[in-house]
Amino acid sequence: MDFNVNTEIKQSKINGLYQEVESMKRDRAALKERIDTNTAEIIHHIVKNGNVIAYKDNTPYVLTVKDTISKKLDKDQLAADLGVSKSYIDLLGVAQLVEEGKLTAEKLKTYEYEEPTQKLRTRKAKKSDMELIFGGKR
Repeated sequence: MDFNVNTEIKQSKINGLYQEVESMKRDRAALKERIDTNTAEIIHHIVKNGNVIAYKDNTPYVLTVKDTISKKLDKDQLAADLGVSKSYIDLLGVAQLVEEGKLTAEKLKTYEYEEPTQKLRTRKAKKSDMELIFGGKR
């Protein structure tokens, strides 16, 4: 009987830990969404109005936006053309398709495309940055 009580206590503890982990995952997803939203708003402001000085721990930083290009893979089209599900198009799935002769490196490159993106960049502000942004000497 003592064995069952210990098992139930351990089961309850594990259930509590699992619930905590799931809650943290939800919190992390919500934080990621807020970070992305705030970053997009900062980028929009900088593109419209120019570089900004922001402070972190009383240290000034210059916030700028850099235009970049990301390479993407059109997984939807590739999956449709090969007759497999989109979830199958991952590293192992692509490797298996290559082994089966259904996909080659050249054919895979035809599904790549470039997507322009804007990234927020930060660097410590120099005295000249402060003068340029705030005008005059400080």
